[in-house]
Amino acid sequence: MSKWNGSLRFVPRRSGRMEAAVIEVEIKLLIDHKEIVEENLVKMGFSKSGLACEEDIYFDNNSRQIRKSGEALRVRKVTDLLSGKSNAAITYKGRKMDSISMSRKELETGVADAEVCVRILEALGFQIIPPKVVKIRQTYTFEQMTACIDRVQDLGDFLELEIVIPEEESKDNALRKIEKVLQKLGYSLSDTTRNSYLSMLQHAEDEA
Repeated sequence: MSKWNGSLRFVPRRSGRMEAAVIEVEIKLLIDHKEIVEENLVKMGFSKSGLACEEDIYFDNNSRQIRKSGEALRVRKVTDLLSGKSNAAITYKGRKMDSISMSRKELETGVADAEVCVRILEALGFQIIPPKVVKIRQTYTFEQMTACIDRVQDLGDFLELEIVIPEEESKDNALRKIEKVLQKLGYSLSDTTRNSYLSMLQHAEDEA
């Protein structure tokens, strides 16, 4: 079910990815009843397109400049829960592009072995930012949009809606499409969060 699409990102839910820098237009929100959300997505025309376990390790440099600047460096291992096959990728995420969504420029390419990639980054002086982010991701697709139902370890259930566009396209149009789907599901942009799963987990650990 999972497969490589182009040279930039490992996306188990999408085909025809352009081999160039892309912008990921995305929103995220906590949900209470994921089964109801999934039922409504299917009623709207979305279809299941993948079920995977994703394990994310984030990095920063010695001066902590990557996170301070609002960027991210990540190694992700993806295990397809239907076939048992695994793939991995290294990803750079740019700064968030607005104050509403989690839209960012993104560069991603596949690596043969996630653990070796982690060791290479550590050898180059990059430091792991704990904790590891582990989630079970059920993906749905409809036209250009991807919906992800994430069960994040130690956090709960979340919905992500995403459209990936080439740099030259308008992200505002993509965000409007996402907002319409969000409203049909009974939510609004005010229900969303711009915090990453990593930041949420760190905040939960600080409060523990």
